[in-house]
Amino acid sequence: METRDWLRAAIAFGAGNGKLWEYIRPDEPDECIRRLLSDETLQYDSYVRKYKSVSNEQLDSIFDICERHGITVTTIDSEDYPYDLRFLDAPPAVLFAKGDIGVLNRFVSAAIVGSRDCTRYGAAMAAIFARAFAAQNVCTVSGSAVGIDTAAHDSALASGGYTAAFLGCGLLCDYPKGSLALRKRIAEKGVVVSEYLPTALPAKENFKVRNRLIAGVSDCVLVAEAGIPSGALNTASLAAEMGKEVFVIPPSDLTDKHFWGQSELLAEGASIALSPESVLEYLRQVNG
Repeated sequence: METRDWLRAAIAFGAGNGKLWEYIRPDEPDECIRRLLSDETLQYDSYVRKYKSVSNEQLDSIFDICERHGITVTTIDSEDYPYDLRFLDAPPAVLFAKGDIGVLNRFVSAAIVGSRDCTRYGAAMAAIFARAFAAQNVCTVSGSAVGIDTAAHDSALASGGYTAAFLGCGLLCDYPKGSLALRKRIAEKGVVVSEYLPTALPAKENFKVRNRLIAGVSDCVLVAEAGIPSGALNTASLAAEMGKEVFVIPPSDLTDKHFWGQSELLAEGASIALSPESVLEYLRQVNG
């Protein structure tokens, strides 16, 4: 199917909407689109009407923005599309990226997630693990937020490793404010990815939708620090549902609320990560 048609479908259904795959089967998308456009019984269906309402001018504008800003558009039927994301219940039809999206297929990946308002201990641990991952050509995946995410990305880059950031907004949106410089460096030795249109603004619900991509593309998830509630706990929960291993760096202080999420995960049976080697050994086992 043409990239334009995939993009039209992605706009019509919206990010994270598994309904798309009830209308368009990945094995025969062109036939499904023809049916959407010709079947009289579907012409008043809300999604079909949304699909038809996406104009060629709107699509041209998006492609023009992508070309001017060096953004690639990768569809689910592209060989560069991250392989593991195809197995999600609601895989993105389209991914926008800056950098080399192929790193997600060429290298083993491990997510490092945690709090924005993190402690020095949490940031230091995230950096230590990312440095060790880089030394073994493991791509560090995170969300480019302040705190744990930034510590992980920075450490991977400083160590000459690969890293990938998944966003809950468009690639051209400076969120969190001041993060564009970090994302530029990530794109030079990895990739920044979003399923949202390039100019899309962040919204609270976007980040849980985004978290499924971090969990889905990674071979395991490492929680460096998490309070309660926490987006990191959401990512860990999604990873566990997908059958991925969840590792937790032990708290430095059981009475500190910054670490209560880690204590909860460990009590529920998550694997304790006493050193980077415990995660790396697991990755060697599952990847041969």
